[in-house]
Amino acid sequence: MGGTFERAAVLSKRALLRPVGAPSPDSHLADLEAVLLRRINDLGIGPAGFGGRVTALAVHAEAHPTHIASLPVAVNLDCHSHRNGRVVL
Repeated sequence: MGGTFERAAVLSKRALLRPVGAPSPDSHLADLEAVLLRRINDLGIGPAGFGGRVTALAVHAEAHPTHIASLPVAVNLDCHSHRNGRVVL
């Protein structure tokens, strides 16, 4: 969130590629991530909307300064399985 919309989109992609569950180095953002994760999982949506305690494995947020009159936000969603592989060359 923050900056221009283009910057927000880049920040969203950067957050998506952070290791699952790795908190933000910014303590304010780390607190926000923890609160959002708890509130999302408290909804009871569960995997594929079938109900359950775990809807999200992690929430990652990145921020950039922006003008107070605008707050661009970009959101990226991805399945854990898409980021779970490694290749050693």
